[in-house]
Order: sequence, then C-alpha cells, then structure tokens
Amino acid sequence: MSWIRSAVNKAVEAGNKNNLTRAVKNYADTVVHQAGQAVAEGAKILQDRIGHRSYRSIKQTVKRLEETAVSCRGSERVLFLKRWLAVLKEVEKLLGSSFEERQTKAEQQIITDEAKDGPRKPALVLYYDSDLGGEPVTFRDVFLQSQALEGLTLSMILEAPNDEEISLLLEMFG
Repeated sequence: MSWIRSAVNKAVEAGNKNNLTRAVKNYADTVVHQAGQAVAEGAKILQDRIGHRSYRSIKQTVKRLEETAVSCRGSERVLFLKRWLAVLKEVEKLLGSSFEERQTKAEQQIITDEAKDGPRKPALVLYYDSDLGGEPVTFRDVFLQSQALEGLTLSMILEAPNDEEISLLLEMFG
C-alpha cells in the first residue's frame, strides 16, 4: 500500500499546490490507513482463531498420507509404518492422560527440545480444516479420516509384505 502513497505524493509534488491535489492526497492517505488497519485486524482475528499453536492442514496431510500409502514399497513402506505407528502411540500416550498432564508434558518437551541443538519437534501437532471449521484434531483422527489404511492394503496386495510389515500393521490395528 505504500506504493499508492508514494505515487500520490509524487503526483502532488509534480502538480500545483491547489485544493484538488490536497484533497486527493488526503483521500489516498485515508485509504492507505484504512487498508492497513483492515490487514492488522484480519491478522488479529486469525491469531485469535488459531491461538499460539501452529496447525497443519487436514486436506494436505490426508493427501500426503494416501499418496504415500499407495506408492511406497519395500523398505520405504517399513519406514513409513514405523513412523506412523510411533506418532499414533505418542498421540495415544498424550491423550491418555489428563489435560493438565498433557500441558506439562508438552511444555517439558518444548523445553528439552529447545535445549538440544537439533530442530524442535512439537509434542502434539494439531490439524485444522479451515473450510469445515470445528475443533483441531490429532494425527490419529486425520489418519483415520484418510484412506491411508486402504492404500496400504492395496500396496500390500500389489507387493507382498514381509514379516516386519505384518507385525507393524498388526500392532497398528491392535
């Protein structure tokens, strides 16, 4: 929006100092100010809506889960099964406790992760669909909403699973 203000200021400098140029400049300043306020208010509304957490998109996560489940083969499939199982167990462990315990665990996780040199991992990542609204959900809910298990089954039909994959899948269903 500053480009509008600078363009109007240059036009005023080039033109005469009459009432019309002054009125145009004042009007442009008002428009720029109102637009800036609207953007600031929109940012506040968004911040209030999502709070201090960073939410991930349900749609994008479902799409990635389904694509990965269908396309992965062999050792890659074992790797994804292990990752998904670990995340599902972590979510279950966090959700199995009371709200206060979850908050303290999340805070402790953030503190210990900040102390490390490695990248920070959030204790509980939440997913949100802005089109549907509603409450944010966990990875478990997103995983169950997706067709990743169906895609994984299809992948295992196309390429027979090994014993490790079978045990991971049984553990996931258990």
